[in-house]
Amino acid sequence: MKNQPFKYLTKIYWSEENESYIGEVPALNGCVAHGETYEEAAHELALAIRGWLAVAKKHHDPIPEPDRTMEEIQRLSPILNLAKLAKLAGINQHTLASKLRRGSKFTPAQSLRIVHALGAI
Repeated sequence: MKNQPFKYLTKIYWSEENESYIGEVPALNGCVAHGETYEEAAHELALAIRGWLAVAKKHHDPIPEPDRTMEEIQRLSPILNLAKLAKLAGINQHTLASKLRRGSKFTPAQSLRIVHALGAI
């Protein structure tokens, strides 16, 4: 799978301490950017992602594959009922919560069931 900048989960938030918007990519250690506006931070973060990936490739460092299942769950987490998701996906609720807390990857079968369950919510 080819790594593309916008395939990674990104987080952009306002930082009172820095008086700017901060963008980060949890999967890419140290990949952060900032801007005076949300849009500027998003633009700078896109450049940072491309730079991070280029440097890793140049130095033959491992490049993590985006975990779309985890990212989709995190994106929906403010409105997601984990107990309902676990039940619909046929996954133990404690296993689901534990994998989310640790950032562990789901098996392909679990990912498929979760994606189907997310569509039903």
